[in-house]
Amino acid sequence: MQDNNQKKIHWIILIAFLVLVISLLHYNTSTQKWQYHLIYMQAYFIPIILAAFQFGIRGGLGTALVISVIYLPHIMLQWGGLVENNLMRFLQIILFNVMGYLTGLKAQGEREEKERYQQAAKKLEEALAEQKRQLERISGMEQQLRAADRLSIVGELTASLAHEVRNPLGSIRGAVEIIRDAVPDNVKNLEFFDILIQETNRLSQVVESYLRFAKKQTQNIREYDLRDELNNIITMIKSQARKHNIEVKVHLSSDPIIMRGDAGHFWQVALNIFLNAIQAMPLGGRLIVELKPSSEKIRFSVKDEGTGISQDKINSIFKPFFTTKKEGTGLGLAIVKRIADENNWQISVHSEVGKGTQVDILIPISEKAE
Repeated sequence: MQDNNQKKIHWIILIAFLVLVISLLHYNTSTQKWQYHLIYMQAYFIPIILAAFQFGIRGGLGTALVISVIYLPHIMLQWGGLVENNLMRFLQIILFNVMGYLTGLKAQGEREEKERYQQAAKKLEEALAEQKRQLERISGMEQQLRAADRLSIVGELTASLAHEVRNPLGSIRGAVEIIRDAVPDNVKNLEFFDILIQETNRLSQVVESYLRFAKKQTQNIREYDLRDELNNIITMIKSQARKHNIEVKVHLSSDPIIMRGDAGHFWQVALNIFLNAIQAMPLGGRLIVELKPSSEKIRFSVKDEGTGISQDKINSIFKPFFTTKKEGTGLGLAIVKRIADENNWQISVHSEVGKGTQVDILIPISEKAE
């Protein structure tokens, strides 16, 4: 806006300068040199046309009127003022004003037309941008629908397969334990029984994780102390943390945090995040847990000193079946995300490769018990 005003001022100065120079030439040139006066008279059209193109009708006609006022005394004083002797000059004054008006009208019309085209182009550009955004949203929704369809099919197949596999696994485990207990201790390769039981347990856990993901969760609504629930979860995972040389540091509020909802949901979310954090620190480190209430939300934070997650993968960690671990199912964090969405919890992840990961979950204060 300021640049536009400065540009207008520059044009006004230029036009005024031209009018002044031409007028001075008129007044300071002898009438005997009539050829020069003809040139000066035609030169007046230059500032008139410039003003018309820059400022429209007001500029062209206004400049013509100013020139008429300046030029008329020159006719009257230096050329005698007689109409019969100065008819051409009087007609020239009329022509100045006609030219200023018509040129200004034409220039103003073109400017307005240009502005209309620019506005139309801008609206078209905005419409195209909005259409592009809508197409992107539609494409994203289509991808989500296709993914949901695939997940629905996979979920049904997984649930059916898991039910069929879980019972035989239990039977195999029980049979192996009976055989192991029945075999004398001096029999060689007894440790293979332990490996078989361990692998059976691991396979059973994988099946259970698929079942939990495929199954529609039912909520058990009750009042519970969020702080006590978190203490119980930490007590349960501390032994596993010690095995990996992980120090668990806990920062909790001194006051009870009474919530109303499904405590099992919080257990699933917290436990999955803790297990992921422990698995991310194979060489040990610190696991920092914080539960901090505020006026509007309760912040549950888990920070580890593990391997971290690269930025190109961090947006995919909540997708079902995505995993960076060789033996992972890719369902732990997918369950966390689903539960968080169902309960309107806000979840965010900040990670840096080689330094660790922090997961923050904001639980609305509206879930607190009255």
